[in-house]
Amino acid sequence: MAPTSHSPVGKARILETAERLFLKHGYRAVSIRDIAHACGVTNAALYYYFPSKEALFWEVLRQHLNRLAERLRAARAAAPPDPQAQLTAMTQVYAEWVLNRRASIFALRRDMLAMKHQPSRQKHKPFYDLALTISRPFEEVLQEAVQSGVLRQPPLEAPLSGMLLGLLHGILHSQEDIANPEALAKAAAQWAVETLWHGMAASAAPSPHGETS
Repeated sequence: MAPTSHSPVGKARILETAERLFLKHGYRAVSIRDIAHACGVTNAALYYYFPSKEALFWEVLRQHLNRLAERLRAARAAAPPDPQAQLTAMTQVYAEWVLNRRASIFALRRDMLAMKHQPSRQKHKPFYDLALTISRPFEEVLQEAVQSGVLRQPPLEAPLSGMLLGLLHGILHSQEDIANPEALAKAAAQWAVETLWHGMAASAAPSPHGETS
């Protein structure tokens, strides 16, 4: 079908098509013209919704992470009413997402940011803001555990969710054999959560004199 400015295409279809093309070919290799052609519309039809390819990409990433956040909350709701069990279920979902090829969307982000000439903090800020979409569901569970006295408040105001996800990424990146991503995600999630839980357990807090209880 030849692209026309009047072709019936909505924002959702543009985002779905753009995500597929970005993931398949990379941010640099895909142009607005490519996305418009795949949608069967003109460039102007895409610019009606998005002022630039960069703006379109950030919206693709935002939508992608919102879907992940929904999956995390669903995993929590389906888990037993125990914060550690809920956290383990959520972490497994996140680990599976990281091991899945769709997590290569982070590589697309790096590819795009490498071309920008803004100061480092400024050009990374949109991603940091979006990253809160993922960390917030974890932080909610962890802060509830802190408020109930199960876990200690971390020092230096470091978010517990960042500590947990840092542990998880370290475990996943150390594994060369990912023939069974589901099993690896399950084991890594359990290991990361147990490590954080035992390390930050309220009963494990040192005494003022450096003695343990």
